[in-house]
Amino acid sequence: MKFPLLIHNLFTKWLFLFIGGASTLILYQWTNRVHFTEPELLRFGIVDGWMPFTPWTVWIYFTEYLFFLLAYFGLKNYENVTRYFYSYMAILLFSILVFILYPVTFPRGDYPVAGLTLSEQALTFLRTYMDNPANCLPSLHVSSCYISSLCFWRESRTKAILLTIWSTFVAVSTMTTKQHYFVDVWTAILLTAVVYWFFFYKVDLEPRANRIANR
Repeated sequence: MKFPLLIHNLFTKWLFLFIGGASTLILYQWTNRVHFTEPELLRFGIVDGWMPFTPWTVWIYFTEYLFFLLAYFGLKNYENVTRYFYSYMAILLFSILVFILYPVTFPRGDYPVAGLTLSEQALTFLRTYMDNPANCLPSLHVSSCYISSLCFWRESRTKAILLTIWSTFVAVSTMTTKQHYFVDVWTAILLTAVVYWFFFYKVDLEPRANRIANR
């Protein structure tokens, strides 16, 4: 299957960074706050019961936001940046569709924070201003980190492996901060694996000039 090589110079790199960022902000915040059906609480599984509530891990959770910039600007090959962009947008749009059709919420009220420490204040800020207890399944936080790690595999396997290890820490932090269930995590990993396989191994990228010439 052929897709256009969207990112091929500095201008298109910044353009699609803006498109991806704006899409994420608008779509995620919309589905996080507007629901067409009542968000559903899920039953805790074994892993959920094992996970302690550890507010200080919010700092690990926050590192997810660095993954985007690290991947987008750390990749040297425009082809890999384009594949990363396609992969991320596919994950985003699929997740948004699930958030709309099957909204899942988490009982954060069962895990109150007093705000006595800096970590608790940071977690309170996250819960109050950044992320309502919805958009749980699949965890976009987890899938974003893993796809931002795997995209380095063709350029630097060392970076890919180290970032994947850190992504696992982030995945655990989504549960220790009581943002997500375990099912949110493993479904996000599965989604990432499928999307990565498709866009990095089944898609051929075609420069715009070639596409015009072949018409």
